[in-house]
Amino acid sequence: MSAMPTFTPIALKVEDLWVIKGGGPFSKPSSLLQDINFSVRPGDFVGVVGPNGAGKTTLFRALVGEKPTQGRILLYKDDGSQTDFEEFYDNPEYWMSQIGYVPVDNILHGELTVRQALMHIGQLRLPGRSNAEIFAKIQTVIEGLGFDRDDSRLDQVTDTLSSGERKRMNIAAELLTDPPLLLLDEPTSNLDPNAERDLMDSLKNLSGASNNGNGPTILLITHTLSTIDRCDQVIFVENSKLIIEGSEKRVFQFLESSLPAECGPDAIPDTEIQFERWAAIFDCYRTREERSQRQSTSPPPARTYPASIHRSLPPDSFWRQFRILSSRYFLLRLNDFNGIFAILLSGFIAGFLLLVAPDNVFLEADDATAARQTVVLYTILVVIMGAFNSHREVSKEFHIYIHERAKGLKPLAYLISKAVWLSTVIGIAATAILLALTGMPMARNLAIGIFLVIMGLGTWTALFSQVARSLPPTQRTFRLLRAALIALPLLLAFLIQLQNKQLPDFPMNPVKVDILMTFTMFLTAIAAVILGILVSSVVAGNNDRATQLVIVVIIFNVILAFSVLNVVAPEFRLMFDRLEPFSAAYWGYSGVSSSLSIYCWAGQPRFENYNSIGNILAVWLYLIIHIVGTLALSVLVLRLQETWTTRTRQFGQMLREEAVNYATVAALVLLVSWGWFLSAQSNNYFELTFFDRLFGGNRYVDIETYAETNTGQYLIGTLSRSFCAVPEQRQFLDDTDELASTNVQPVSLIHRGRG
Repeated sequence: MSAMPTFTPIALKVEDLWVIKGGGPFSKPSSLLQDINFSVRPGDFVGVVGPNGAGKTTLFRALVGEKPTQGRILLYKDDGSQTDFEEFYDNPEYWMSQIGYVPVDNILHGELTVRQALMHIGQLRLPGRSNAEIFAKIQTVIEGLGFDRDDSRLDQVTDTLSSGERKRMNIAAELLTDPPLLLLDEPTSNLDPNAERDLMDSLKNLSGASNNGNGPTILLITHTLSTIDRCDQVIFVENSKLIIEGSEKRVFQFLESSLPAECGPDAIPDTEIQFERWAAIFDCYRTREERSQRQSTSPPPARTYPASIHRSLPPDSFWRQFRILSSRYFLLRLNDFNGIFAILLSGFIAGFLLLVAPDNVFLEADDATAARQTVVLYTILVVIMGAFNSHREVSKEFHIYIHERAKGLKPLAYLISKAVWLSTVIGIAATAILLALTGMPMARNLAIGIFLVIMGLGTWTALFSQVARSLPPTQRTFRLLRAALIALPLLLAFLIQLQNKQLPDFPMNPVKVDILMTFTMFLTAIAAVILGILVSSVVAGNNDRATQLVIVVIIFNVILAFSVLNVVAPEFRLMFDRLEPFSAAYWGYSGVSSSLSIYCWAGQPRFENYNSIGNILAVWLYLIIHIVGTLALSVLVLRLQETWTTRTRQFGQMLREEAVNYATVAALVLLVSWGWFLSAQSNNYFELTFFDRLFGGNRYVDIETYAETNTGQYLIGTLSRSFCAVPEQRQFLDDTDELASTNVQPVSLIHRGRG
């Protein structure tokens, strides 16, 4: 074992601990832990044993952040900062940073190599250390757990390790911060006898009791009975209760002399092999529902205690965490070839669905229904693609997120690191593929541009980078082929122009229409991506529930998008008018149809098609509001799933500690006010549009026809007037008296729109 750093182990007391789950109209409360009391000396190596279902893991979770129903968890660190034991849940954030915890689940990302995973964990948890210092620390820790510095397994993807190797790497991750208290849930599971003995010996040697107090206090849950004699103290838990604690010999003698009534006198074999005798005791004490008192037992009245002094962690930089998390997420997705290829391929497949509409669908026709339906189809496909491709990004690794959150991870930095990558790949690249297949010039150019970037980076990474030079030629070729396959949908979208959707050349030229339409689609796709992240944040790690919920969200958007076309009854129209602003698909439809100037020639003019600069800007602002608001809601949802504090305290912490919350609220208020103002002004001009039966066309208000306007009025008028009212298309009736008789100020007239 390498020399250990100097630190002080933690002493632990647990008093009157109860954990009760369930209750309510559909279930009875169940006592998972009942009246647990024990103490652990600083530096001891303690084994927690008992049958399956006894409550051991529930006990550990209460010790590391799942607030119990009742009781106290007291900690004491003799480093001069304390005069007495302090309650864990008075300062949970501080004490969680002092505790290393290795649960049963893997807390390392399976798509990263061991070195990559440990390096990023070290960077997150050791903010004052350089990369060289973190690397040296990793080397020291893994050597202490039986790995050589140059072990090839350290460069393997974590998912390819055996379960025992993964468990040791999980322990290494927790040891990087030198925790004074270390909790391990079944670290010896799935190990062969030699590896099990070696790990137990390593942990024993690591503990403070074996290093004159210079090592952590270690508690581990174990079913490994052959090496339980390494423990300084054994705690036996059965059927939610602590039966006995003490030395291994004392616990064994007590259990052997106090067997349950259903175990006869011959239940314990007459053998000198301690393992067989322990196994027989476990069989007698296994949790049996016929003896369970969990459903009927209630805790005694809770006692009150004075609060501990307030402790806080040193502040960490949001941008530092964001940089590290972005780097890690980039590597995660880069190693997930199937995932990236599937996302880009989804854009390719969605693009084919748009070929059902004719290439001239956006040009002037007798009926605007086909054009509007096509715009709805565009937006719905983009929303489905964005939300579905992101709806498991948090839930699939929720256990890792919660573990890192307990160590000080900032939820906003975590979510934005995902949102940036997903918005780039789904919101821009996949959406560009979708649009390029239908012949949109800007999207085609963007698709080939992204293709060239991917191939350039892929070629450098596969052939010329420092890592690539150390790889054999076959692996370098494989990396290059993988980059080419990822970029293939982009190239095909550029080359296979199965259709060339014609864009209108009036009242704007096609280039402007293309830019406005493409940017609106990008914003809509990004809003859908963030919506998928919200869904993933809500379900607390349940992937099946995430899929069910995202389907509901997509159906909601589909219904509200089509409601623009099909719901005309006044009693229902009012309801949909109130719901539509909450749908990204609705704003996408409004922005795209306005960019296409359907309003200029469609019968029955509708405000969602109104094509003023102000209205299009308002649509973009509302989509940005969707993005920012949904992201803020995702952070709130994740914070509310924290189990170590009360809701009141959570809100207080968010108000006190996270200035970004104030900035987010201020930004949302500002964006909403701008969006409302621009939309309201455009609506005023829309209301002044009228159908002139004498001429047979629509008349549109144009601020330039007014004799007296100040600068502000002129600016508002320029933003709010329809593109249909362009100066070069202005025509006037010859009969000015008849114009005056309409009681309307002079207006400009274009195009014989259908009233």
